[in-house]
Amino acid sequence: MKTFLQAAAAAVPDLKIYEQENLDKYTSFKIGGPAEVLLQPARAEEVPVLLRLIRQADLPLHILGGGSNLLVSDSGVPGVVLKISCGGIEMQDERTMRVGAGCQKAAAAVYAQKKGLSGLAFLHGIPGNLGGGVYMNAGAYGGELSQVVTAVTACDRDGQILHFSAGELGFGYRESVFKSRKELTILSADLSLMPGDPDAIRAEMDDLMGRRREKQPLEFPSAGSTFKRPEGYFAGKLIEDCGLKGYAVGGACVSEKHAGFVINRGGATADDVRRLIEHIKETVYRAYGVMLSCEVEMW
Repeated sequence: MKTFLQAAAAAVPDLKIYEQENLDKYTSFKIGGPAEVLLQPARAEEVPVLLRLIRQADLPLHILGGGSNLLVSDSGVPGVVLKISCGGIEMQDERTMRVGAGCQKAAAAVYAQKKGLSGLAFLHGIPGNLGGGVYMNAGAYGGELSQVVTAVTACDRDGQILHFSAGELGFGYRESVFKSRKELTILSADLSLMPGDPDAIRAEMDDLMGRRREKQPLEFPSAGSTFKRPEGYFAGKLIEDCGLKGYAVGGACVSEKHAGFVINRGGATADDVRRLIEHIKETVYRAYGVMLSCEVEMW
């Protein structure tokens, strides 16, 4: 590892290097043990360079974005965690935004609103970065990124830049080609939007944010909706109908406000969350014959 870090520091002079860095501060769950090494480049063009060095050193790799849909083991992770936080926005034409993977989803929505472009209001209030949103085809209130993403730039573990058109992205419900091709790291996405009135877009964003505050337990750390929506059902209603609202394992608890959310009510460990998720799945399956699928990525 020492030789690798020396090479990385030489190749990327502004690179931030953290050893044995606790990951709880990087996830919306506020849970997670230490990364052996966490690297945070300042510029997107440095990501391929680092990926190539990590491959050459044959080190385990995890890509960390906004950490909003992630549960990290209490014992941490070996190897390198590459934190993607660099993410600017550039207009490609009057209605197309090129957004860096490290840009916060909410920031992209606000940028579009100020430009008088509609189509991203649903992202306002959703935590995390755009790269992770593309990875899982993030969506809410009838909107999904698949509706606006027209191209994605990524790179492989050798640092080779790859370009994907809309038809190659394999979008589905909480799915994309990047979930099956783990060797790829998203660098940016092109979003094609429609002209709109900034005030009307702002009003829509405020309305959706108000609905989130009313219905979701935003006052507690969580990873958002814990389970995918099973066909023909709503995960939260199934969980609530099983009487699991408020059910807890250690510091992890089914939200009293919205049963589709597992929250960290204080001091929860990753093991608490995992055991609670398994209990929910088993209980719902016994009651309704529906096997819930967890939406949260687990390291």
